[in-house]
Parts: sequence; C-alpha cells; structure tokens
Amino acid sequence: MRLLTVAAAVAACFSGFAASEIEEIVEACREKAGGIYYAYNVEEDSIAPVPEGYKPIYISHYGRHGSRWPVNRNIYKTAGDFFQEQQLAENITPEGKEAWKMVTRCAGNAHGHLGELTDMGSRQHRAIAERMRLRFPELFAEGKVAARSSVEPRCIMSMMAFCDQLEEKVGGLRVSKHATPGDMDFIHHNTPEAKLNTGEDAPWMWEFSRYRDSVSLCPKTAAKLFKDVPQSESLPIFIRSLYDVAISVQDIDSLEADIITLFDAEELTGLWKASNFMQYVANGRSPESMSSGPESVKPLLREFVGRADEMLASGDIRVDLRFGHDTDLLRLVSLIDADGYGVELEDAEAAAEKWRNFEISPMGGNFQLVFYGNGMGKVVVLPRLNEVPVKISDVPEAFPGYYDWEILKNYFSTL
Repeated sequence: MRLLTVAAAVAACFSGFAASEIEEIVEACREKAGGIYYAYNVEEDSIAPVPEGYKPIYISHYGRHGSRWPVNRNIYKTAGDFFQEQQLAENITPEGKEAWKMVTRCAGNAHGHLGELTDMGSRQHRAIAERMRLRFPELFAEGKVAARSSVEPRCIMSMMAFCDQLEEKVGGLRVSKHATPGDMDFIHHNTPEAKLNTGEDAPWMWEFSRYRDSVSLCPKTAAKLFKDVPQSESLPIFIRSLYDVAISVQDIDSLEADIITLFDAEELTGLWKASNFMQYVANGRSPESMSSGPESVKPLLREFVGRADEMLASGDIRVDLRFGHDTDLLRLVSLIDADGYGVELEDAEAAAEKWRNFEISPMGGNFQLVFYGNGMGKVVVLPRLNEVPVKISDVPEAFPGYYDWEILKNYFSTL
C-alpha cells in the first residue's frame, strides 16, 4: 500500500488534536460507526423542483436488502472465548462481565438467523415503497411494476416486503417478481479481478492488516473490560469481533445489548475508519484495487440503460425494482461518480472524509433514476441516492437536479 503507513495512520487516528468531523459524527451517533450495518433511517424523501411541463414516466431502482442478522457466527465465539480466557486469568472487570453477558445474549438471538432479514429490514422496505407510491402515484395507477432480486433469501424477503406494501395500497396492482440465478449476472456480478483484489490474500492486505491491528488495540476500551489490558496477539481480533457484535445490534428489534457504548468514541472511530477503507478499496475507485469493484458492476449499469430505453419506448413497465447487496450499491455509486463518490483516494483518512460507507449503503440503501417526460419526446432524469437527489459529477444538468437522458446515457457508455 503506497501511502498508508502504519505510523501515519495511527498518528492520524489517535492524535491529540481537536476531533475531526467524522469523530464528531460518531460521537453524536455511534451507530454510524457500524458502516454498512447502519440501519436505514430516512423518514422523508425529496426531489428537486420538477421542470415545468414534465411529469414522471418511469423509475429504475436498485435497493440493498434491509437490516439483517450478522452473517458470521464466529464473531460471537471469538469474543466469548476471549472473555472466557480472561475470566480464567481473573482479569475481567464487572463491565467486562456485563459485556460478556451481552455477547452471549446476542449469540443466542442470532442462532438460526445468520444473514436473515430482520423485522426491521422488512419495515424499511415497506416504508421506502410507501414513500415511492405517495411521491409518484401516477406510475402505479396502471399496475405495471416489475421486481427482480438476488437469490439470497434476505434480498428476496426485502423484495417481498416492498412489493407487498405496494400491492396492499394500490388496488388491482400485481407486481411481477423474479429471483433467478440468471439475473445474478447483473444484480450481483463479481469479476475474478474484484475477487482477487478484495480477499485476505490481496497484495494490499498485508500492510493494511498491520494498520488495522494497530487501531484495533483500543487500550481505553480494553481497560474498561479487563483489569490489566491483555498483552495478547489475539487482542485486536477480539476487539474487532466485539465491534462486529456491537454494530449489528441496531438492526435487530428489542435486543438489549448496548455494547457499542462500551467503546471509547475515538477508538470506535478508528475501527470504523479501518473498516470503511477496506470497503473503499474493495468497492470504490481505489488505486490499490485498480477500481476492480466498480468495473465489476458495469453489467448492472448496462442493464439500467437497456431496460430504460426499452421501457421508455414500449411503456410496458412504469417501475423497475431490483434488490441486491451493499457491494453493488457501493460500486454503482462509485462507478457513476454520484455526489463525488467516484473519487480516487489513497488512505483511510481521506476515505473517512470523502467516501463514507454509512452514507452510501446503509442497510436498506437504494439508488433510483426517476425519468420525466414533457410529452414531446424530451426525457430528463433525476438521480436519487437513499431517496435524496444527487449530482453526477461529470455531466451537465439540463435543469437543477435533472439530466438530459441522452447525455447521461452517453456518459454511462463511456464508463
């Protein structure tokens, strides 16, 4: 890794200077340190003022699945085993014992549910669907809606929740729903290059792992849990497992386990920075991965364009819905450079300022292209990320917030 030296990274994360903007954000809302585990909390959507003479004619949408249980059972065992080891050494504090109890409670709650959509995740998609229905009622009046999903159950259940809401609220509406392996070629495509550059054996991971271990020592947090901070090579792994358990609690209803408050806020920010940078390299326009993440999502962008042209010509479908995963949403937004997220960055500090995973792809995150026509053949498009308008950096606007479809389509073809 060219510019991410361990010494510089640690100094940046734990300096004595005033708190950075991201540290203040995490201090105010620790759940955002969960990154892609941050639970979608948008309650109001918005659009730019519609140009005179235009009306909505088509929506093309990609939604990440909603809140889910963790997919890795080992986070519970790793954290629990370390607590057990320290208990045997009589090195655990009362706070540590309480944290251990909460980890055990979380493990029991997740048993049999790993990777499964939670009730909260279903509600998120119902709410997004309802806001879409209310914002664009004319597009649902004709009952022409299609939905496609990744074959992962949590994505299928997200699609069903979204579509159930529409069908319950719009009389006579029947959404065509599909979850087929063939659609995975665009809904969740992953090239060999992307897999190579995102695995634990990727060339950049060796130095990054040293940096990640350094910010995972969390001595202030460890001092709350243990009488003497363990001098163990397993400490960083334990801290990361405890962090993974802590950030997942927000996605599960009525799970009484406030583990995240045990973390020192500055150290929690450091853990998020490491996780965020790892995802940036995997999914952003990173020099370290040669942008292999965004490259792998090009089939999805081509499908967006092809379906749009087909539906604009035929009028067969007014709303196209797709349901998939965090990586694809992160990669799509980075590929098209929405709101500057296509930036090339070289270290965790820069990513923490300019590419924040919880802003792009929280649980239930979504990207929409809303098409408007003026009845005389002119079509403009409003891009929205998480139900808020975004700008496409390298494309001129036809109207504030809106892009000429032919110009935007030509830009997409160059990517």
